[in-house]
Amino acid sequence: MVEKIEGVVLRTLKHSDSLMIADIYTLQHGRMSFLVPVTHSKRSKVRNVLFQPLSILSFTASVKAGKTLSRISEVQPLVIYATMHNDVVKSSMVLYMSELLTFALRESGKDEGLYSFIFQSLTLLDNLEEGYADFHLVFMVQLLRFLGIYPNVEEYRPGYYFDLEQGCAVAEHPFHPNFLLPKDAEHLIVLFRTGYDSMHQLALNRKLRGVYLAILSLYYRLHIPDFPELKSADVLRELFD
Repeated sequence: MVEKIEGVVLRTLKHSDSLMIADIYTLQHGRMSFLVPVTHSKRSKVRNVLFQPLSILSFTASVKAGKTLSRISEVQPLVIYATMHNDVVKSSMVLYMSELLTFALRESGKDEGLYSFIFQSLTLLDNLEEGYADFHLVFMVQLLRFLGIYPNVEEYRPGYYFDLEQGCAVAEHPFHPNFLLPKDAEHLIVLFRTGYDSMHQLALNRKLRGVYLAILSLYYRLHIPDFPELKSADVLRELFD
């Protein structure tokens, strides 16, 4: 059945000299993979240049039950970014967030709330003119809610440790290495309680920004099976260094 679909591009992979595979998180079906013809013709109804990481597209595809790969027959941008691909900080965040979503949403089905969160986060980042240096960290934190692995921070008290394996603050020293000391836990709790509207108040220096990135990355690896170390994290570290 031919459908009109809306989605966010997670990544593209080479399939052959004339085809590539696009992994897209769609509003209608969740994560799907599509065949995209590789062409540089401006007259083509499917221009592969549109399939940049985290591009938001509207496209037509033939979707059949049980079929792994559907072919896209027509595509156009649903959102045209103003700054995402020409701002070095934002473009680096886009690479990181796309890789993060690629592995975090491997088995994700339809979830309109999750799709709306991703859509609104991307359009917000594109429109922000300042105060977005910690956007990727807040995005990582808020995404945990939709993945069902958001930690319990309600029981935190000053002086508590933070158990990264259990995803909660604890009064006693954990008997494993994946925890934060009280002084570090206090700062992490602040991040977990920060939204897009207040992230400018974090005012993190580059060292703390790198520390938080490493801690959150570890948290993802501990709670999502086979979640890898993300290669694009190095790009962010170099950028902020």
